[in-house]
Parts: sequence; structure tokens; C-alpha cells
Amino acid sequence: MKNKNQNEKPAKNTQMSQSSSSYSNLMLISSLMAVIVGLASCYIFYYLTTPPEMPNLDPNYWWGSYPMEPAVDQSIRPFEIEFSDVIVNDLRERLLHQRPFTPPLENTGFSYGFNTHFLQQVLDYWKNSYDFKQREAFLNRYNHFKTNIQGLDIHFMRVTPKVEDGITVVPLLLLHGWPSSFREFYELIPRLTAPRPGHNFVFECIVPSLPGFGYSQGPSRPGLGTPEAAVIMHNLMTRLGFKEYYVHGSNVGQRVGAALATMYPRHVLGFHTNTPFITHRAHVLALILAPILPSLVVEPELADRMLPVSDHMDFLIQETGYYHIQATKPDTIGVALTDSPAGLAAYILEKFSTWTNKDYRQASDGNLLAKFTLTHLLDNVMIYWASNSITTSMRIHAESAREKYSMDEIPTEVPTAFIKFRHNLIFQPDWVLRLKFKTLLQSTAVEDGGHFAALEMPDVMADDIFQAVNKFLELHNKDTKPQENVPKVNHETAKTIYEFTVNDINGREVKLDRYKGHVTLIVNVASQCGLTDTNYKQLNELYDKYGKSRGLRILAFPCNQFGGQEPGSPQEIFKFTKDRGVKFDLFEKVEVNGDTAHPLWKFLKRTQGGTIGDFIKWNFSKFIIDKNGVPVERLGPNVNPLDLEPYLAKYWSVQ
Repeated sequence: MKNKNQNEKPAKNTQMSQSSSSYSNLMLISSLMAVIVGLASCYIFYYLTTPPEMPNLDPNYWWGSYPMEPAVDQSIRPFEIEFSDVIVNDLRERLLHQRPFTPPLENTGFSYGFNTHFLQQVLDYWKNSYDFKQREAFLNRYNHFKTNIQGLDIHFMRVTPKVEDGITVVPLLLLHGWPSSFREFYELIPRLTAPRPGHNFVFECIVPSLPGFGYSQGPSRPGLGTPEAAVIMHNLMTRLGFKEYYVHGSNVGQRVGAALATMYPRHVLGFHTNTPFITHRAHVLALILAPILPSLVVEPELADRMLPVSDHMDFLIQETGYYHIQATKPDTIGVALTDSPAGLAAYILEKFSTWTNKDYRQASDGNLLAKFTLTHLLDNVMIYWASNSITTSMRIHAESAREKYSMDEIPTEVPTAFIKFRHNLIFQPDWVLRLKFKTLLQSTAVEDGGHFAALEMPDVMADDIFQAVNKFLELHNKDTKPQENVPKVNHETAKTIYEFTVNDINGREVKLDRYKGHVTLIVNVASQCGLTDTNYKQLNELYDKYGKSRGLRILAFPCNQFGGQEPGSPQEIFKFTKDRGVKFDLFEKVEVNGDTAHPLWKFLKRTQGGTIGDFIKWNFSKFIIDKNGVPVERLGPNVNPLDLEPYLAKYWSVQ
């Protein structure tokens, strides 16, 4: 019995041990799963909330033909729209000899596309009743101009109101979309330039044709998407003498306007759009949650603009086939539309039907005349035909689809206002839009209207623009008043560089807390110094070597205080660095010594004093900043960038 009991005890202990081991394994697996879920959650949060870096676009990039002319005429030249006899006779001849159209299917309205029975009426009107000379005069009622920007002749209208004392004239850049044109704003302009009760301002309207649209020249090489168009538009406003201005954008113009607000926040005072939409990762989340938790995603009174999601997605699939064609093979469809006025009219005017109200698809005439006249609609088609710009206009969709960066995921603080017409193509709730537009001051929901609202409902649009700009002005006036209890950065008490805000070479505000967690090198630079070639070359090599592998960031600040060796404009400095292949971050020209020195540089000198006084001695003084934003080393102009490697190495792994 003794032996038996002795043999049984180990068996019991073994079972307990195995049970304990299984429990431990289960706990270990649970812990690992918790860690994995936690890390995945962190990654998803980071993925959804971390914006990409701002693209560094060359403000002088040449989009015109090569070879470049030795002296480009940058004057502002008067321009007149002309429907010449050659253009008109050719158009009528083509319409006269058109081939018979395929009859539409019975009772299909516009659901298969433009109903050819009604199309014949439109073309007969265009050929026989559209008064070309009268419409030419109508389009020339406003002053038109052209000017060459970055190698392209850019067309624009400038409408300057005459006002009495006490009324301020503020500049407003009006940006059209596709397939509309500057004609979109003709009914809106008189309402924006006339004084109105309750407002002490009116607008001076600058209305360009976007590059490749209408009478603006298209680029000679690929790459001109909406951000690049924004650079051209800002250069236009600068050439016209507007350092600050407001922007309204529709459709493609909305994307260009949003890019302007993102890239030039010191110049764009406010942004208004009737096409509020962003291609943001959170929009996908909204579409997933909307059927499950609709009240969490969209206000009940606006829910039918988004729900049922399946119905709205089905509508978008039907109505965005044009975009897939133009984003992939615009030149193919462009051949057909360039050669056939009937095809061009059908392709463009179909959008003015369905995009005004999707229910119009059921009507045999697309209800085109419910909101528009044939004369007004054909004005727009005639601009595309006479300028032969349909192909170049469609290419912007191909360029936008191929962009390697997403401007929609880069936030902007520029004050913003939306007007949401009920029948527009797509609806997004404000919480999604606020992920980009951080200072949303106004969001108006209108129970009528569609995509071409400036032409369809100009009174409503004008009212909303006035109200929006009034709020923008109130915000700016508030911001310029002394504000108590708002702490300002004091270089005497600041602890890290992350407390400072600077401007990049294009004038955009950059908060230095974007460099958190990076070892950073700050250096004052000049283009005409004897140290320039060596320092720029080696700074580039240093960045190439450690930018990705170690997260090194280099911040270069041009300064003209040493022998006048940085005299150029921001554009000239940018071109100088671009020609040298500079990849690190370049900022606005500053002063680094004296009472007018930038606060950041006062802070750097205070925390890392010099050997003979704290002042900066010459170009290419260098400050090393650790991963916590604290200046830790100061080295003189005589120390070459590659000699900094052992100094930088001390801070790679320091937290």
C-alpha cells in the first residue's frame, strides 16, 4: 500500500503541473493577443490621423515647350474672345453633315446617356438659332487678359467694381470645374460686385481658365495636377498684386482651391466651396458605419443625402464612368470630342442634366431647360469647341489620379465655408471634412440645387459667399486684436524648438513640433558665399545618408546678414536650391542677429552660446537638436557638414 500511495502522488502532481502549464500558456497567448490588438489599434489610429508631408512644389517649374525662350513676356495682355467666321462656318458644316444618330430605346429618357431625339433639337438650335456674334459680345462684357506663367499662357477675367467711400473691395479668386468653364460665373459676378445691405465690402473677381481649360494653355509634359495648378493660380494672384485673397472653388476648382489653402495659408484668407469633398481614409470609415450607426455619422435631417449608402454608391458608379475614362485614357475620348461638335455637346450637356438632379434621367429632354437655357448651355460648349481644349481639360483627371501624395490628408487652418446643395453628386458629413478643414466656420445645407449651382442658383450662392467672407473677416479682425490669456512663445523661457512656428520658402506656416522624435540640424544658409558649394553638397550627402536610416532632419534658413550673400527673392532661392538637388527642408529668409532676429534663432543662441559672444558669426552656423527638441550642440561655419557625423551619432538612440 505504501508503494502504491507513493506511486500515485507524482501522478497527481504531474496533472497539477500540466494544468498549471496550460493556464500559463493560455495567459501568455492572451497577453500576446492583447499586445497585438493594442499595436494594431495604435497603427490604425496613426494611419488614420497622421498626415503625409507637404509636397515641395517648384513655383517656377516650366510647363511650356522647350527650348525655353530667352526672355519670356510676363506682361498682362488684353484678350478678346472671338468666334471667327472660320470657326463658325466649320462648325455649321460639321453639324450639317452629321451622320444619322442611333435612336434611343423606348422610355429610357437620359438613363442610357444623352437622348438623341432631344440632341437633334439642341444641334439644330446651335446651327440655326444660336447667335454667335451676340454671344461673342456677351462673353466679352467683362475684361479678359492673358499672361505667361511658368511657360503657359493663362487666361483670366478681372472684374473690378466701382464703389463709394466706405465700401472695401476684396479680391476673390473664382475657380471653375469640369465640364464647365469661366462661363459658369457670369450670373454670379454681378451679384458679387454690387454693394448690399449689411456688408461693407464687395468683391473684385479674378476668374481664370484653369491650365488646359478654355483659353488657358495646357502643359507640354505630364504632371500638372491640381496642386501644380494651385501654384500657377497663386503666381497669377501674386502677379496681379494680391498678397492676400479669398478663394471659391467648384468641382476641379474645389480641389485647386483646397490645395491653395493648404499650401499658402498666409495668403489665402478664406476658402468657400459648393463641392465639399475630400478623399480621406476616414470617408471609408463613415461609409461603413453609416448603415449601422447612422446617427453617429450624419445629422438626421441630412441622412437621406447619404443613406442608404448602397443607393448613393450605385448612383456614383453610374455617374463617374467619365472619370475612369479621363483618368486613364483622356486622349482617346478627346479625339472623338475634338472632331465632332455633336459628340462634344452630348458629352458635356448630359452632365448638366443628371448632375443638376438625378431624377432628370427619366425625362426625354433630361429636363435641361428646367434650370438652364440652351443659349447659356451652348456658351459653355462653344468655349470648349472654339478653344479646342476638351482633351487638355480632361488630362487633369489623369494627373490627379497619378499623384503620389494626397493633399486632402494634409490639414489646413485657413477659415473655410461650405454650401451643400441637395442634388450634388456626393455628400460628406462635416466631421469628415473637418479632418482637413480645421477652421470650418459655416456649413449651409440647401434643399435644392445641384452641381452647377453658380449658374443654376446664383442668388443663393452669392448670399452664402458674402456671409462666409463676413465670418472670415470677423475671425481675422479678432485674431489681430490683442488677446489676453493667450500665451506667446518667449525665446527667453522656451524649452524646445517645438514651441516655435516658422514659414517655409513658399510662405506656409510650419509648426516645428512636426519634427518631434527626430534629431534635427538647423543651419543658416546663403547662395553666394564661399562656403556655399561645400556646405550644400555635404548637407545633401548627410541627408541622403541619415534621412531615412536615422530620421535626420535638416532645416535651412536663408539669411542675408553676412556680406549680403543671400539677396534673392524666395523664388530665386528656391530655384537655386532646386538646381542643386536639395532635398532637405528650406525655410523663409530670416534675420539671425539683432533685435529683428527670428525668435527661433534668439532661442538657439540663448541655449547654445558662442565662443566669442552668442551672436551668429557667419553663414552656415550649425545647431544640433536632440529628439526632445533641445539644442545640444553648436558648431561654427568652419565645420563641414560631414564632420558632424560623430556629433550626431551621440543622439541617434537617446530618447
